[in-house]
Amino acid sequence: MNKTMMVTGATKNTGWAVARRFAADGWNVIVTSRDADGAKSAAAKLKTEFPSADAFGITMDPASVASIRIAFESAAAKYGRLDAFVSNAANLGIGMSVFNSTEADWNAVMNTNARAAFFGSQEAAKLMGDGGSIVFISSCHANKSVPGRALYTASKAAIGGITRSLAVEFGCLGIRVNAILAGAIRTDRWDRLTDEEVAARRARWPAGKESTPDEIAAAVAFLCSDAAHTITGAEIPVDSGIGVCLLQYNKDWMKDDEYNRKYWGKK
Repeated sequence: MNKTMMVTGATKNTGWAVARRFAADGWNVIVTSRDADGAKSAAAKLKTEFPSADAFGITMDPASVASIRIAFESAAAKYGRLDAFVSNAANLGIGMSVFNSTEADWNAVMNTNARAAFFGSQEAAKLMGDGGSIVFISSCHANKSVPGRALYTASKAAIGGITRSLAVEFGCLGIRVNAILAGAIRTDRWDRLTDEEVAARRARWPAGKESTPDEIAAAVAFLCSDAAHTITGAEIPVDSGIGVCLLQYNKDWMKDDEYNRKYWGKK
């Protein structure tokens, strides 16, 4: 009997790579997205590409606890249990610094990132019965800060606390909880970068190259495998070495940053 997993925000980039990796390994895969048609289409692609695995698309808004609970009810009705839950959906909070962030921005980022991880795990644990694995796709921003990402940094730091707390509380249930501190992933957002901009990014990282979504998916698959049966409460970097570097500080960043020109009164 196939194991069953759910991955949120799984119609493209890292989430899609995770879904494909688990389907290739013979798991039943539950794909979630805010876009109902996108979730169903992704599930159909998985079933076509990997006939030995089943796939199911579910609409889920990660910022809504009610939507999260409905999604897990649908998962329970379809498969009866879960063996793994991967919380991947995220609000990147780009350009949200301290001075220009609103209450609505705070709610949007924190709800999608930290709140969804907590309440999604709460529901996942109910379906894991005799054990399972929960993995959060966190970020190198959890431990380091850069200009214009205050809310994103706060949300990913919160996931670290959630990871440790759930590892302690879920341990007696046989459920392991870990996080991937991802960074420098080659997603579709890179498509608009020039070759020079890509080279400049790579020059700042010890590894000298970015991760692919498939490499993140491989790390997730490891954490959900029997080979990682004693790993819980961990935050594992897959970030090209970003986390071990101190980036150069620019004291004038706010004056030059496009998202903060209104605050500084610059045109």
